[in-house]
Amino acid sequence: MSDTLAYLYSLHKLGMKFGLRNIRQLLRYAGNPHKKFPSIHIAGTNGKGSTSSMIAAIFTAAGYNVGLYTSPHLVHFNERIRINGKIISNKDVVKYTAMLKPQIQQSQATFFEATTAMAFKYFADKQVDLAVIETGLGGRLDSTNVITPIVSVITSIGKDHVEQLGNTLSSIASEKAGIIKPRIPVVLGPISGIARQVILRRAKLLRSSVLYSEKIAIPENISVQLQGEYQQANVRCAVAACVVASNKFVLGDEAIKKGLEHTVELSGLRGRFEMIHSTPRVILDVAHNPAGIHSLVSAVKKLSYKKLVVVFGVMKDKDYLVIGKELQSLAPIIVLTQPVGERSMPVRELYNAYTTLGFTMYVRERSEDAFHLARNLAGKNGLVLVTGSHYLVGEIIQKFKF
Repeated sequence: MSDTLAYLYSLHKLGMKFGLRNIRQLLRYAGNPHKKFPSIHIAGTNGKGSTSSMIAAIFTAAGYNVGLYTSPHLVHFNERIRINGKIISNKDVVKYTAMLKPQIQQSQATFFEATTAMAFKYFADKQVDLAVIETGLGGRLDSTNVITPIVSVITSIGKDHVEQLGNTLSSIASEKAGIIKPRIPVVLGPISGIARQVILRRAKLLRSSVLYSEKIAIPENISVQLQGEYQQANVRCAVAACVVASNKFVLGDEAIKKGLEHTVELSGLRGRFEMIHSTPRVILDVAHNPAGIHSLVSAVKKLSYKKLVVVFGVMKDKDYLVIGKELQSLAPIIVLTQPVGERSMPVRELYNAYTTLGFTMYVRERSEDAFHLARNLAGKNGLVLVTGSHYLVGEIIQKFKF
Protein backbone atom coordinates (compact mmCIF):
# COMPACT_ATOMS: atom_id res chain seq x y z
CA MET A 1 0.00 0.00 0.00
CA SER A 2 2.84 2.41 0.81
CA ASP A 3 4.24 2.12 -2.73
CA THR A 4 0.78 2.74 -4.20
CA LEU A 5 0.24 5.84 -2.07
CA ALA A 6 3.72 7.10 -2.91
CA TYR A 7 2.85 6.74 -6.60
CA LEU A 8 -0.52 8.50 -6.23
CA TYR A 9 0.97 11.35 -4.20
CA SER A 10 3.75 11.72 -6.78
CA LEU A 11 1.04 12.83 -9.20
CA HIS A 12 0.74 16.04 -7.17
CA LYS A 13 3.84 17.25 -9.02
CA LEU A 14 1.64 17.61 -12.10
CA GLY A 15 -0.35 20.22 -10.17
CA MET A 16 -3.94 21.03 -11.08
CA LYS A 17 -5.23 20.72 -14.62
CA PHE A 18 -8.58 22.34 -15.26
CA GLY A 19 -10.42 20.51 -17.98
CA LEU A 20 -12.20 17.24 -18.56
CA ARG A 21 -10.08 15.66 -21.30
CA ASN A 22 -7.87 13.61 -18.97
CA ILE A 23 -10.68 12.32 -16.79
CA ARG A 24 -12.73 11.37 -19.84
CA GLN A 25 -9.79 9.40 -21.23
CA LEU A 26 -9.30 7.65 -17.90
CA LEU A 27 -12.97 6.78 -17.59
CA ARG A 28 -13.19 5.57 -21.19
CA TYR A 29 -10.23 3.28 -20.44
CA ALA A 30 -12.10 1.99 -17.36
CA GLY A 31 -15.33 1.35 -19.29
CA ASN A 32 -17.12 4.61 -18.42
CA PRO A 33 -18.08 3.51 -14.90
CA HIS A 34 -19.67 6.90 -14.09
CA LYS A 35 -22.52 6.02 -16.44
CA LYS A 36 -23.43 2.90 -14.46
CA PHE A 37 -24.93 4.48 -11.34
CA PRO A 38 -27.18 7.47 -10.54
CA SER A 39 -25.53 10.31 -8.65
CA ILE A 40 -26.02 13.54 -6.73
CA HIS A 41 -23.43 16.27 -7.39
CA ILE A 42 -22.51 18.86 -4.73
CA ALA A 43 -20.48 22.06 -5.14
CA GLY A 44 -20.02 25.08 -2.87
CA THR A 45 -17.38 27.18 -1.14
CA ASN A 46 -18.40 25.86 2.27
CA GLY A 47 -20.77 23.16 3.46
CA LYS A 48 -20.38 20.70 0.62
CA GLY A 49 -18.65 18.06 2.75
CA SER A 50 -21.30 18.20 5.47
CA THR A 51 -24.14 18.29 2.93
CA SER A 52 -22.70 15.37 0.96
CA SER A 53 -22.30 13.31 4.11
CA MET A 54 -25.84 14.02 5.32
CA ILE A 55 -27.30 13.04 1.94
CA ALA A 56 -25.27 9.82 1.93
CA ALA A 57 -26.33 9.07 5.52
CA ILE A 58 -30.02 9.54 4.66
CA PHE A 59 -29.83 7.16 1.70
CA THR A 60 -27.86 4.64 3.75
CA ALA A 61 -30.49 4.86 6.50
CA ALA A 62 -33.12 4.11 3.84
CA GLY A 63 -31.35 0.85 3.05
CA TYR A 64 -29.57 1.80 -0.17
CA ASN A 65 -26.00 0.93 -1.13
CA VAL A 66 -24.45 4.40 -1.22
CA GLY A 67 -21.09 5.58 -2.52
CA LEU A 68 -19.60 8.80 -1.15
CA TYR A 69 -16.66 10.63 -2.75
CA THR A 70 -15.20 13.59 -0.85
CA SER A 71 -11.92 15.45 -0.47
CA PRO A 72 -9.50 16.11 1.05
CA HIS A 73 -9.00 13.32 3.57
CA LEU A 74 -8.13 14.05 7.19
CA VAL A 75 -5.91 11.10 8.12
CA HIS A 76 -6.02 8.29 5.55
CA PHE A 77 -6.31 8.47 1.77
CA ASN A 78 -9.03 5.79 1.88
CA GLU A 79 -11.45 8.24 3.58
CA ARG A 80 -12.09 9.86 0.21
CA ILE A 81 -13.96 6.82 -1.14
CA ARG A 82 -16.66 5.17 0.98
CA ILE A 83 -19.65 2.91 0.61
CA ASN A 84 -22.21 3.07 3.42
CA GLY A 85 -19.67 4.94 5.53
CA LYS A 86 -16.97 2.27 5.17
CA ILE A 87 -13.71 3.34 3.55
CA ILE A 88 -12.26 1.61 0.52
CA SER A 89 -9.81 -1.12 1.58
CA ASN A 90 -6.05 -0.88 1.08
CA LYS A 91 -6.32 -3.92 -1.17
CA ASP A 92 -8.81 -2.16 -3.43
CA VAL A 93 -6.76 1.06 -3.54
CA VAL A 94 -3.79 -1.02 -4.76
CA LYS A 95 -6.00 -2.95 -7.22
CA TYR A 96 -7.65 0.08 -8.83
CA THR A 97 -4.43 2.08 -8.99
CA ALA A 98 -2.73 -0.79 -10.82
CA MET A 99 -5.73 -1.12 -13.13
CA LEU A 100 -5.70 2.58 -14.06
CA LYS A 101 -1.93 3.16 -14.03
CA PRO A 102 -1.26 2.63 -17.77
CA GLN A 103 -3.81 5.31 -18.68
CA ILE A 104 -2.78 7.58 -15.79
CA GLN A 105 0.73 7.59 -17.24
CA GLN A 106 -0.47 7.85 -20.83
CA SER A 107 -2.58 10.94 -20.15
CA GLN A 108 -0.31 12.38 -17.44
CA ALA A 109 -3.31 12.51 -15.13
CA THR A 110 -3.19 14.50 -11.90
CA PHE A 111 -3.72 13.09 -8.41
CA PHE A 112 -7.35 14.23 -8.30
CA GLU A 113 -8.12 12.91 -11.77
CA ALA A 114 -6.70 9.50 -10.86
CA THR A 115 -8.55 9.44 -7.55
CA THR A 116 -11.84 10.43 -9.18
CA ALA A 117 -11.52 7.67 -11.78
CA MET A 118 -10.72 5.18 -9.01
CA ALA A 119 -13.83 6.20 -7.05
CA PHE A 120 -16.14 5.92 -10.06
CA LYS A 121 -14.77 2.50 -11.06
CA TYR A 122 -15.02 1.24 -7.48
CA PHE A 123 -18.63 2.44 -7.14
CA ALA A 124 -19.59 0.83 -10.45
CA ASP A 125 -17.96 -2.49 -9.56
CA LYS A 126 -19.65 -2.52 -6.16
CA GLN A 127 -22.98 -1.76 -7.86
CA VAL A 128 -23.95 1.19 -5.68
CA ASP A 129 -27.58 2.29 -5.88
CA LEU A 130 -26.43 5.92 -5.73
CA ALA A 131 -23.17 7.86 -5.50
CA VAL A 132 -22.91 11.20 -3.72
CA ILE A 133 -20.12 13.13 -5.43
CA GLU A 134 -18.48 16.25 -3.98
CA THR A 135 -16.54 18.52 -6.33
CA GLY A 136 -12.88 19.03 -5.60
CA LEU A 137 -12.50 22.64 -6.72
CA GLY A 138 -15.01 24.87 -8.46
CA GLY A 139 -17.34 22.88 -10.66
CA ARG A 140 -17.29 23.64 -14.37
CA LEU A 141 -13.85 22.14 -15.03
CA ASP A 142 -13.66 19.89 -11.98
CA SER A 143 -12.89 16.24 -12.72
CA THR A 144 -16.17 15.16 -11.15
CA ASN A 145 -18.16 17.18 -13.69
CA VAL A 146 -18.39 14.30 -16.17
CA ILE A 147 -21.43 12.89 -14.37
CA THR A 148 -25.06 13.60 -15.20
CA PRO A 149 -26.67 13.59 -11.75
CA ILE A 150 -30.31 13.28 -10.75
CA VAL A 151 -29.91 16.55 -8.83
CA SER A 152 -27.16 19.15 -8.46
CA VAL A 153 -26.57 21.06 -5.22
CA ILE A 154 -24.76 24.38 -4.74
CA THR A 155 -24.41 25.01 -1.01
CA SER A 156 -22.75 28.42 -0.79
CA ILE A 157 -20.62 30.96 -2.63
CA GLY A 158 -17.70 32.75 -0.99
CA LYS A 159 -14.15 33.81 -1.76
CA ASP A 160 -11.74 30.89 -1.76
CA HIS A 161 -9.32 29.48 -4.35
CA VAL A 162 -9.46 32.87 -6.06
CA GLU A 163 -6.34 32.15 -8.16
CA GLN A 164 -8.19 29.32 -9.89
CA LEU A 165 -11.81 30.52 -9.77
CA GLY A 166 -11.48 34.30 -9.99
CA ASN A 167 -11.60 36.92 -7.28
CA THR A 168 -15.22 38.02 -7.61
CA LEU A 169 -18.33 36.30 -6.30
CA SER A 170 -19.71 36.47 -9.83
CA SER A 171 -16.80 34.52 -11.34
CA ILE A 172 -16.80 31.98 -8.51
CA ALA A 173 -20.57 31.47 -8.85
CA SER A 174 -20.16 31.01 -12.59
CA GLU A 175 -17.60 28.23 -12.06
CA LYS A 176 -19.75 26.42 -9.50
CA ALA A 177 -22.87 26.83 -11.64
CA GLY A 178 -20.97 24.78 -14.22
CA ILE A 179 -22.22 21.61 -12.51
CA ILE A 180 -25.81 22.39 -13.54
CA LYS A 181 -26.90 20.07 -16.35
CA PRO A 182 -29.74 20.55 -18.88
CA ARG A 183 -33.15 19.87 -17.33
CA ILE A 184 -31.58 18.45 -14.14
CA PRO A 185 -32.99 20.07 -10.96
CA VAL A 186 -30.65 22.16 -8.84
CA VAL A 187 -30.84 22.85 -5.10
CA LEU A 188 -29.62 26.29 -4.10
CA GLY A 189 -28.31 27.05 -0.62
CA PRO A 190 -28.61 30.47 1.07
CA ILE A 191 -26.90 32.37 -1.75
CA SER A 192 -27.82 35.98 -2.46
CA GLY A 193 -26.89 38.96 -4.61
CA ILE A 194 -24.94 38.69 -7.83
CA ALA A 195 -23.89 35.08 -7.11
CA ARG A 196 -27.53 34.01 -6.93
CA GLN A 197 -28.31 35.88 -10.15
CA VAL A 198 -25.46 34.14 -11.99
CA ILE A 199 -26.62 30.69 -10.89
CA LEU A 200 -30.28 31.36 -11.69
CA ARG A 201 -29.33 32.65 -15.13
CA ARG A 202 -27.45 29.43 -15.82
CA ALA A 203 -30.33 27.30 -14.54
CA LYS A 204 -32.82 29.18 -16.72
CA LEU A 205 -30.60 28.78 -19.79
CA LEU A 206 -30.46 25.02 -19.22
CA ARG A 207 -34.14 24.77 -18.27
CA SER A 208 -33.23 23.33 -14.88
CA SER A 209 -35.78 23.78 -12.11
CA VAL A 210 -34.49 25.38 -8.89
CA LEU A 211 -35.40 24.35 -5.35
CA TYR A 212 -34.45 26.94 -2.73
CA SER A 213 -33.17 25.23 0.41
CA GLU A 214 -34.45 28.00 2.69
CA LYS A 215 -37.98 26.91 1.83
CA ILE A 216 -37.34 23.48 3.36
CA ALA A 217 -38.69 23.03 6.89
CA ILE A 218 -36.79 20.70 9.21
CA PRO A 219 -39.16 18.78 11.53
CA GLU A 220 -38.69 19.77 15.17
CA ASN A 221 -38.46 16.15 16.29
CA ILE A 222 -35.12 15.72 14.50
CA SER A 223 -32.01 16.19 16.64
CA VAL A 224 -29.35 16.94 14.01
CA GLN A 225 -26.04 15.33 14.95
CA LEU A 226 -23.78 17.89 13.28
CA GLN A 227 -23.45 20.76 15.74
CA GLY A 228 -23.21 24.48 15.02
CA GLU A 229 -25.98 26.77 13.91
CA TYR A 230 -24.35 27.13 10.49
CA GLN A 231 -25.15 23.47 9.82
CA GLN A 232 -28.85 24.29 9.53
CA ALA A 233 -28.30 25.63 6.01
CA ASN A 234 -26.49 22.42 5.08
CA VAL A 235 -29.27 20.31 6.60
CA ARG A 236 -31.81 22.12 4.41
CA CYS A 237 -29.67 21.57 1.31
CA ALA A 238 -29.39 17.86 2.11
CA VAL A 239 -33.11 17.43 2.74
CA ALA A 240 -33.95 19.45 -0.40
CA ALA A 241 -31.75 17.15 -2.48
CA CYS A 242 -33.52 14.14 -0.99
CA VAL A 243 -36.91 15.70 -1.79
CA VAL A 244 -35.88 15.94 -5.45
CA ALA A 245 -34.38 12.43 -5.41
CA SER A 246 -37.58 10.98 -3.94
CA ASN A 247 -38.94 10.99 -7.51
CA LYS A 248 -36.59 8.06 -8.15
CA PHE A 249 -35.92 6.64 -4.67
CA VAL A 250 -38.12 5.74 -1.72
CA LEU A 251 -37.03 7.99 1.15
CA GLY A 252 -39.35 8.05 4.14
CA ASP A 253 -39.36 10.55 6.99
CA GLU A 254 -37.76 7.95 9.24
CA ALA A 255 -34.73 7.62 6.93
CA ILE A 256 -34.28 11.41 6.89
CA LYS A 257 -34.51 11.51 10.68
CA LYS A 258 -32.05 8.64 11.15
CA GLY A 259 -29.62 10.01 8.58
CA LEU A 260 -29.51 13.46 10.18
CA GLU A 261 -29.28 12.08 13.71
CA HIS A 262 -26.51 9.59 12.88
CA THR A 263 -24.55 11.31 10.09
CA VAL A 264 -21.13 10.55 11.56
CA GLU A 265 -21.76 6.83 12.03
CA LEU A 266 -23.47 6.41 8.65
CA SER A 267 -21.08 8.50 6.54
CA GLY A 268 -17.79 8.73 8.45
CA LEU A 269 -17.73 12.56 8.46
CA ARG A 270 -15.38 14.18 10.97
CA GLY A 271 -13.94 17.58 11.80
CA ARG A 272 -17.12 19.64 11.54
CA PHE A 273 -17.58 21.41 14.89
CA GLU A 274 -16.60 18.06 16.35
CA MET A 275 -16.67 18.14 20.14
CA ILE A 276 -14.17 15.94 21.95
CA HIS A 277 -15.39 15.51 25.52
CA SER A 278 -11.98 15.46 27.13
CA THR A 279 -10.50 17.70 29.83
CA PRO A 280 -10.39 20.42 28.64
CA ARG A 281 -13.05 20.14 25.94
CA VAL A 282 -11.75 20.25 22.37
CA ILE A 283 -13.49 21.34 19.17
CA LEU A 284 -12.08 20.20 15.81
CA ASP A 285 -13.25 22.17 12.79
CA VAL A 286 -11.82 22.25 9.28
CA ALA A 287 -12.99 25.81 8.51
CA HIS A 288 -10.27 27.33 6.33
CA ASN A 289 -11.62 30.47 4.63
CA PRO A 290 -13.19 33.71 5.91
CA ALA A 291 -16.81 32.62 5.45
CA GLY A 292 -16.19 29.26 7.13
CA ILE A 293 -14.33 30.85 10.05
CA HIS A 294 -17.09 33.46 10.43
CA SER A 295 -19.70 30.71 10.82
CA LEU A 296 -17.44 28.82 13.22
CA VAL A 297 -16.86 31.91 15.38
CA SER A 298 -20.62 32.50 15.61
CA ALA A 299 -21.10 28.92 16.80
CA VAL A 300 -18.30 29.12 19.39
CA LYS A 301 -19.76 32.32 20.85
CA LYS A 302 -22.87 30.37 21.84
CA LEU A 303 -20.82 28.04 24.07
CA SER A 304 -19.85 28.62 27.68
CA TYR A 305 -16.23 28.19 28.75
CA LYS A 306 -13.79 29.72 31.19
CA LYS A 307 -10.90 30.28 28.78
CA LEU A 308 -10.57 29.78 25.01
CA VAL A 309 -7.32 28.75 23.35
CA VAL A 310 -7.18 28.43 19.55
CA VAL A 311 -4.67 26.17 17.80
CA PHE A 312 -4.36 27.64 14.32
CA GLY A 313 -2.48 26.79 11.15
CA VAL A 314 -3.40 27.71 7.59
CA MET A 315 -2.39 27.24 3.97
CA LYS A 316 -0.49 30.17 2.48
CA ASP A 317 -2.98 30.62 -0.37
CA LYS A 318 -5.79 31.46 2.08
CA ASP A 319 -6.89 34.95 3.12
CA TYR A 320 -5.24 34.54 6.51
CA LEU A 321 -5.47 38.23 7.46
CA VAL A 322 -9.26 38.31 7.09
CA ILE A 323 -9.44 34.96 8.90
CA GLY A 324 -7.38 36.43 11.75
CA LYS A 325 -9.75 39.38 12.05
CA GLU A 326 -12.69 36.95 12.27
CA LEU A 327 -10.97 35.04 15.09
CA GLN A 328 -10.17 38.34 16.81
CA SER A 329 -13.78 38.73 17.95
CA LEU A 330 -13.36 35.66 20.18
CA ALA A 331 -10.49 37.46 21.97
CA PRO A 332 -8.68 34.15 22.32
CA ILE A 333 -5.24 33.04 23.26
CA ILE A 334 -3.90 31.68 19.98
CA VAL A 335 -1.18 29.08 19.45
CA LEU A 336 0.14 29.31 15.90
CA THR A 337 1.52 26.23 14.21
CA GLN A 338 2.38 24.90 10.78
CA PRO A 339 0.67 21.80 9.37
CA VAL A 340 2.89 19.45 7.39
CA GLY A 341 2.98 20.21 3.66
CA GLU A 342 4.48 22.56 1.09
CA ARG A 343 1.35 24.74 0.95
CA SER A 344 1.42 25.54 4.67
CA MET A 345 1.91 29.13 5.78
CA PRO A 346 5.28 29.37 7.59
CA VAL A 347 4.44 29.88 11.24
CA ARG A 348 6.85 32.80 11.74
CA GLU A 349 5.31 34.65 8.80
CA LEU A 350 1.88 34.05 10.28
CA TYR A 351 3.08 35.37 13.64
CA ASN A 352 4.42 38.55 12.01
CA ALA A 353 1.15 39.05 10.11
CA TYR A 354 -0.90 38.73 13.30
CA THR A 355 1.16 40.99 15.59
CA THR A 356 -1.24 43.92 15.12
CA LEU A 357 -4.40 41.89 15.84
CA GLY A 358 -4.07 41.97 19.61
CA PHE A 359 -3.92 38.22 20.24
CA THR A 360 -2.02 36.68 23.11
CA MET A 361 0.16 34.59 20.81
CA TYR A 362 2.38 31.57 21.15
CA VAL A 363 4.30 29.78 18.40
CA ARG A 364 4.98 26.07 18.15
CA GLU A 365 6.35 24.62 14.92
CA ARG A 366 4.89 21.15 15.43
CA SER A 367 1.15 20.72 15.73
CA GLU A 368 1.38 18.23 18.61
CA ASP A 369 3.45 20.71 20.63
CA ALA A 370 0.91 23.43 19.87
CA PHE A 371 -1.93 21.21 21.04
CA HIS A 372 -0.16 20.19 24.26
CA LEU A 373 0.48 23.86 25.07
CA ALA A 374 -3.11 24.83 24.26
CA ARG A 375 -4.51 22.21 26.62
CA ASN A 376 -2.24 23.39 29.42
CA LEU A 377 -3.18 27.03 28.83
CA ALA A 378 -6.91 26.29 28.71
CA GLY A 379 -7.04 24.44 32.01
CA LYS A 380 -9.64 21.84 32.90
CA ASN A 381 -12.62 24.23 32.50
CA GLY A 382 -11.36 25.80 29.28
CA LEU A 383 -11.98 25.11 25.61
CA VAL A 384 -9.43 24.31 22.89
CA LEU A 385 -10.43 25.06 19.29
CA VAL A 386 -8.33 23.49 16.52
CA THR A 387 -9.03 25.07 13.13
CA GLY A 388 -7.70 26.66 9.95
CA SER A 389 -6.93 23.62 7.82
CA HIS A 390 -8.05 20.07 7.04
CA TYR A 391 -4.41 19.08 7.38
CA LEU A 392 -4.07 20.50 10.89
CA VAL A 393 -7.26 18.83 12.11
CA GLY A 394 -6.14 15.56 10.53
CA GLU A 395 -2.76 15.74 12.28
CA ILE A 396 -4.39 16.27 15.67
CA ILE A 397 -6.86 13.42 15.14
CA GLN A 398 -4.02 11.09 14.15
CA LYS A 399 -1.45 12.09 16.75
CA PHE A 400 -3.85 12.16 19.70
CA LYS A 401 -6.00 9.23 18.51
CA PHE A 402 -9.28 11.15 18.70
